[in-house]
Amino acid sequence: MSRADRLSWTIARHARHLPAGTAFTASSSATLGVRLAQQLLGCRLSLWGHGGAYDPAGILSLNARPWLFNKRPHARVTLPGVFDTQSEPHALLATPAQVDGRANANLSGLGDPSLPKVAFGGTRGLPDARAVHFVLPVHSARQLVEKVDFVSTCAATRDTPSLLFTELCVMRWSHEAGAWTLEEIAAEIDIDGLRERTGFDFIVSDGLMPIEDMPDAARALLPDIDPLGLRDLDFISDRPQLLDAFQRIYEAEADLVGRDRVPR
Repeated sequence: MSRADRLSWTIARHARHLPAGTAFTASSSATLGVRLAQQLLGCRLSLWGHGGAYDPAGILSLNARPWLFNKRPHARVTLPGVFDTQSEPHALLATPAQVDGRANANLSGLGDPSLPKVAFGGTRGLPDARAVHFVLPVHSARQLVEKVDFVSTCAATRDTPSLLFTELCVMRWSHEAGAWTLEEIAAEIDIDGLRERTGFDFIVSDGLMPIEDMPDAARALLPDIDPLGLRDLDFISDRPQLLDAFQRIYEAEADLVGRDRVPR
């Protein structure tokens, strides 16, 4: 089973417990996880956005790519409009550049905030979301840091305890302990190994469980929900490999719907 498949199913298992509302996902693994939870686990979250990733009858897509779907939207709702018109509460499954041991997340930039080495798109809806959960596909001390370079939002201030998903574990924020609590761990690593790859201290739940494998019922849905394999993009960091993956996806799109329907 691939890392992407396992991560997506892990998110699905936890998404089913989230209350009905509107979910915003920032990674293919998170989007697939919510879709699997909708299909198999009775999840009542509604996905919002442009493109088939948010179409209950559609597939995961790179962006707004209406030629992949049978239905054309009759109207579009802007992001601010979603907060005014869509269901409550709102939940974000964000993929920040950094998360630290105090549940702070950085989506703004790396380095000195006054002169960042790298600047990102910013906080977007993070400060306003009632529930924030983090999805960092590749577990690394480069992203799981002792202290973020810039605080875009703080999950510790939410009433709902935040979850942190990676390829290797699931952690939950503990308001009482003021720390992340390890609740699930992948079979191929032990707690000491996980600590070596994590830039902050965490506590271990007395009920620590192994991460579950994706069941056959979920695996059978993958060709319908993610036939282009977008979930694997979350684990590609090498730029040439990423460009090759995009080209493969573009070709697969054309084969799927017919090249005459794909804009040139």
